[in-house]
Amino acid sequence: MEKTNITTQHRCVSLRNGIEIWCEQDRLRDLESALLLGKGGVVKIGEDLINLADIVGIFSASTMDSVTRRKNGEWKCKNGKWHDKGTKCDCPREMTSAEIVAYSTGRKI
Repeated sequence: MEKTNITTQHRCVSLRNGIEIWCEQDRLRDLESALLLGKGGVVKIGEDLINLADIVGIFSASTMDSVTRRKNGEWKCKNGKWHDKGTKCDCPREMTSAEIVAYSTGRKI
């Protein structure tokens, strides 16, 4: 079996039964069109025949990465950084305008 590296050029066809089929974006144009037009039937992706009704969606690598991280218990803070389950965010936060004024004048908030 040939192993392919997942890149940003790949997209995931996610099926109802949990199967993920990764393909180059260009190879999915016809499938995307069929889904957008609401067509039913069966399509061939590589060596697999897929019932269009079983497709949950076609997702980017970054979306699938986020889903996997959340399934593994990670969470994303307001700063966009991923943290392990049960850990607190220690990311530096942005100061509010009131905090900036208070800091620059030496006043306490």
